[in-house]
Amino acid sequence: MNQLRVIVSSTRPGRIGPQVAEWVAAQAPAEEWEVQLLDLSDLPFLDEEEHPKAGKYALPHTQRWASEVFESDAIVVVTPQYNRSFPAPIKNAIDMLFAEWDGKPIAVVGYGWSGAVDAAADLTKVLTHVKADVVGSTGLVFTQDLTPDGELTTTDERRAELAELLEALSARLRERQSVSA
Repeated sequence: MNQLRVIVSSTRPGRIGPQVAEWVAAQAPAEEWEVQLLDLSDLPFLDEEEHPKAGKYALPHTQRWASEVFESDAIVVVTPQYNRSFPAPIKNAIDMLFAEWDGKPIAVVGYGWSGAVDAAADLTKVLTHVKADVVGSTGLVFTQDLTPDGELTTTDERRAELAELLEALSARLRERQSVSA
């Protein structure tokens, strides 16, 4: 069974990221994915002495985070758009590690007034820099797909886009497995 991690990247009080992440998790086909939610509110800001490229993580929270990312087969990052970009906690979470992102299939699900288009584009740029394999993104738009309070009213179009992203993650895994076989 493939291990899918869904990252909740907002840590703001009153955030709706957990509801969006739960919706994403519920859309993942159970026969293909074992899903676990990862909440960045539990992750402190980068505080390791060594540079992440060295891969020498001394602190337990960094070791746990590295293990979660490394052991996952694929990741979906759920992110809001703050000031036309993604929130600081996801940048911190990416910057804490290095090798663990290499080749990792990742999809981005944004949410906000514009569907978090800018946040997804910026996040894709950062993830690509650490050699993650970003397969694509989709965005949930306030009043179309969800309310600002987190009530999901997703359209068929958005559900289809998420299904395509999850299939793209699966396809990437199959490609990687066939190359390593």
